[in-house]
Amino acid sequence: MDRLTIVMVRCSLVWLLGGFVIGGLMLVDRAMPGDWRLWLQPSHGHMLFVGWFVQFVMGIAYWLLPRKRSPERPLGYREDLALTGAAALNLGLLLRVVAEPLERTGHASDGTLALLGASAVLQVAAVVIFISQLWPRIYGRGKLGRPATAGSASSTS
Repeated sequence: MDRLTIVMVRCSLVWLLGGFVIGGLMLVDRAMPGDWRLWLQPSHGHMLFVGWFVQFVMGIAYWLLPRKRSPERPLGYREDLALTGAAALNLGLLLRVVAEPLERTGHASDGTLALLGASAVLQVAAVVIFISQLWPRIYGRGKLGRPATAGSASSTS
């Protein structure tokens, strides 16, 4: 596996564990002070969906989708940019997990709003980076399993 895939899959497993811990706390809501279930419900969902599932899929997609390797991109993608995207995804999710419960517990402020805004920007940036990195790797196959080129369809007719 590439270093990026290892980082993303391991981060996704950390989010899976965190999501299950929060889920466990939500199950014993009666025994905990406050309204844990209401405070953490959206964060719990995002930890499991974005942190675990989406990040796991993205990491595996970097690893498994066909690659157009070149001397400039020996992995078929820019590793530095992809790692930046992974960091943005995780930092954005972490900011959301911190700020959203504060908003829901009545501690809303300009600071929590700024954290949620930064969270959204980071997560959208991560997805844009992911798409930009993998878009060129998605292409059809021509005859005999070779990548299709612009002139291949018209020249064989």
